Amino acid sequence: MTDEEHRASSAIRATLAACTQAGDARRADVYAAAFTIDGVLDLGDRRLDGREAIREWMAAPSPIARPDAAVASPGFVSHHLTTCRIDVTGATAATVRTYWFVITAVGLDHSGYYADQFRCENGAWLIAHRRPRVLWVAPNSLIAGNATPG
Repeated sequence: MTDEEHRASSAIRATLAACTQAGDARRADVYAAAFTIDGVLDLGDRRLDGREAIREWMAAPSPIARPDAAVASPGFVSHHLTTCRIDVTGATAATVRTYWFVITAVGLDHSGYYADQFRCENGAWLIAHRRPRVLWVAPNSLIAGNATPG
């Protein structure tokens, strides 16, 4: 790995962490800032094009706080990033696959991975395209059927 690839990988990991923590805290501006201006969040059943559309989606009420939840305090979600493979494919491009799992009031709620394309713009490594993939959902999941994790 070259020094430049190492710097890119470190910056990408920092963006992943900032985006994840902002998403859990519903900090829409910080979450959206992890994406390029023309970034895409592809949720499978719908696609959000552009940073502003992503910000508006994150600013909307969270589906996890639904009134029919079977637990007394359903209102938190905590994404945990695990294995991450970063392939720097050019001076301003990288392909990233990051596994994650989510904890809610029910415990381990669901898991999967992010298939991301990153782009370096003005010295910042940002998400140009993200496609979350859900691999497993707990039978008592608070998320299942309500939202695709972003």
